[in-house]
Formats: sequence, C-alpha cells, structure tokens
Amino acid sequence: MPLEALRRLRRHELADVEKAFGEAVAREAAAETLLGQKHQHLLTEQKLASDPAADDGAVEAFSRWLPVGQQAISDAQEKCRQAAMDRDCIRSALLMAQAALKAVEKLEEKQRVEIQQQHLRKEQAVLDELALRQRTLN
Repeated sequence: MPLEALRRLRRHELADVEKAFGEAVAREAAAETLLGQKHQHLLTEQKLASDPAADDGAVEAFSRWLPVGQQAISDAQEKCRQAAMDRDCIRSALLMAQAALKAVEKLEEKQRVEIQQQHLRKEQAVLDELALRQRTLN
C-alpha cells in the first residue's frame, strides 16, 4: 500500500509539472510573438522614414524613436531568453518527475513479481507436502 500512495503522489506531481511546462511553453511563445511584433514595428517605422515621399519631420521622428524601438526589441529579446530558460528548467523538472514515477512503477512491478513468486512457492510447498503424505500412506 505505501507504494500505491507514493505512485499517486508522483502522478500528482507529474501532472503539476506538466501543467507548469505547458504554461512555460505558452509564455515563451508569447514572448517570441512580442519580439516579432517589435521587429516588425521597427521595420515599419524604418520604411516610413526611408520613403522618398517622407519629409524631414518623419526622418527626425524616426531618429528620436529609434532608441526607444531598439530598447523595446532588447527588452523583448530578454523576455524570450528568460522564457526559454524557464522552459528548460521546468523541462528538467518534468523529466525528473517522469523518472520518479517510472521508478515507483518499477518498484510496484517488482513487488508484484515477488508476491507472485511467494504464492507460487507456497503452492509448491503444499503440493510437495501432499506428495510426501501420499508416499507415506502408500
């Protein structure tokens, strides 16, 4: 019975880590999407400023906005990096939780095999006893 309780605990832990991993993957995807949007915004602003029909005000506005846009990209890259590190960390926890559950399941199987062997030995002992009695009576 203690292994059964441990298996339930390990399954619960695995479910929690699987949920956290899914959330981490979603956060990473959101961070990558945001980064793509920031890059796209930079390209759009650059295209507007480099348009031959653009006036000097558009070029000046772009040059003032550029450091802000670059910082936004840098921040988004950092979020992506952090999200990837979080995902990797949780993936390690997921692998450990899977291994812990597998270890308990192997112990349970080993215990089942040992119990089965004990039953077989007892059954064989009874058969041996009956055979011995049968010989003594004859």
